[in-house]
Amino acid sequence: MQGDYRPLADYNGYQLFDVYRKLAPQDVHAVIDFWRRNDALPGGLADVELRRRAQQVVVMVLRDGDIVALTSVYVAVAPRDGQPYYFYRKFVEPGHRIYLMWREMLAQSYATLKHWEPSVLLRKPLGIIVVPENRKLTRRSVLRAGNKIGFFTVGYLPNGDPVYGRKFDETVKENLSAQGVAQIR
Repeated sequence: MQGDYRPLADYNGYQLFDVYRKLAPQDVHAVIDFWRRNDALPGGLADVELRRRAQQVVVMVLRDGDIVALTSVYVAVAPRDGQPYYFYRKFVEPGHRIYLMWREMLAQSYATLKHWEPSVLLRKPLGIIVVPENRKLTRRSVLRAGNKIGFFTVGYLPNGDPVYGRKFDETVKENLSAQGVAQIR
């Protein structure tokens, strides 16, 4: 990597770095190459969209100097309360999906964004929301592991899968029950 990024953590030989809004141009290309090599993004995205998405990367995970995982966020309004949140995404190269690394990546992304003061937004998002794309990430054991770092079920998709999140003010302290809850669309 070309940029001088703040180290966040060392997790079982993997180095996590804060790269949010500070990727060096050469590293933007490395991120895009990583995504392309792993078919991590929808096909047909224009270069300008790929560069925009690279600027959304929060945590970069390296192993032996190579990118093996990334987290990124985009800002959107949550349907349940109509407030802005960071919506979280991650991709880990298949050969590097080790036990609970996802949780370390999420925790480090949360800490980075909690302390980030955006200058281009009207107001800071209230927290992070995770909409799992993989049903494996909705298992009870995964949700319990997320609870241990302050992420709780905040809603449900129409198919019944949980959506979890964490507010920066720490006001959500328990899982929302599926009964009687409006689904997130």
